[in-house]
Parts: sequence; structure tokens; C-alpha cells
Amino acid sequence: MQVYARPSWRLTRQILADLFVVAWGITWWWVGRFTDGVIRAVAEPSRQAGRLADDLRTQTADVANQAAGIPWVGGGLRQPFDGMSGTLHDLSASAATQVAAIEQTATVAGALAFVIPVALMIVIWLPRRIAFARRAAEVAALAGTVGGTDLLALRALATQPVGALRSIGPDPVGAWRTGEPAALAALADLELARAGVLSRSLPSRPRDATGAGGNPTAR
Repeated sequence: MQVYARPSWRLTRQILADLFVVAWGITWWWVGRFTDGVIRAVAEPSRQAGRLADDLRTQTADVANQAAGIPWVGGGLRQPFDGMSGTLHDLSASAATQVAAIEQTATVAGALAFVIPVALMIVIWLPRRIAFARRAAEVAALAGTVGGTDLLALRALATQPVGALRSIGPDPVGAWRTGEPAALAALADLELARAGVLSRSLPSRPRDATGAGGNPTAR
């Protein structure tokens, strides 16, 4: 399958378009990373609060254990510290939940910041590239047949600008009617160029016993 056109302004536009799509994707990948980082930074206070709560809970638990070692009154002294330790544990768990929620939001937002613009660009760019490849394949297959040369030449006569037809010769229609091989190949190549198909050796039309072209109008 031919992905790019023959050397021409179309090929230049295709390459520039592909480079733009790549640059577009890289740019929005960095935007997604930046968005992810900015949102994750919002979780830093909660993360620090959680670490502080864990440190205080550890210290409070140590104090509670030490208080429990005091004879006779250790159990009573320990209870307030155990309560404080439980509160700090709840605070640490709440901070961890907030951090997890913010980080999940950062991941989703960063992914969407990348996926949505890139998907929109692909929706615009990819169908055109596929359409070109399909048309180029169809025209190339047609050019590979004997009758395809005549059909391409006829289509060139019907659709190509007058200036392009004049470049073939003073009477391109007459040349097509008489089946002049060089004129047919030149006319067909105009259609190959418009489809972006690379130039190739086109099969000649079969000739009858008199040597005339196979076009019925030439008889």
C-alpha cells in the first residue's frame, strides 16, 4: 500500500501534516504530564498532614506504653493517650484517603488532557490518509491493467486542466483516438500524478491485425 504521494507538493503537505500530528501528540503529552503534576501538588498538604499524624500517633503510642508501666495508675494514665492515638490514626487515614482521591483525579485529568486533543486530531487526519492510500491503491491497480491505461487517459481528457492537456501535444484527443502509445502514457500519468501514484511503465493497449489501436473510435 502506498502511504505517501509521489514527489510533489502533495507529498510535502503530507509530510508536514504527519510531522504536525507527531508534534501535536508530543505537546499534549507534556500538557497531560503538567496537568497531572499540578493536581498532585494539591495533595501535598494532605500528604504532610498524614505524615505528621503518623509521627504523632507513634509518639503517643510510645507515651501510652510508658504510662502503662507505672504501677497502680498506669492503666488510667494510658487511656487518654490511647484515645489520642486513635484520633491521630483516623486523621492519618482521612489524609491518606484525600491524597488517593486527588492522585486519582490527577491521573484522569492528565490522561484526558492528552487523549482528547490527540483523538480529535486523529479523527481529522487519519481518514484523509486512509482515503489517499485507498485511492492510490485503486488507481495503481487500474494502471496495471491493459485497459486501465485507456481509462486513465480518458479520465485525464475529461478532468485535467487544458494547460496540462496541451503539454501532451497539440491534439491530445486525436492522439487518444488513434491510440498513440506515448500520448496515452502521458495522459494516464497525469491521472497517476493527481492520485499521487508513483510513475510506472504502463501496459500498452492490444492492437488488431492492421496495427490500429484498440479504441473503437479509431476504426
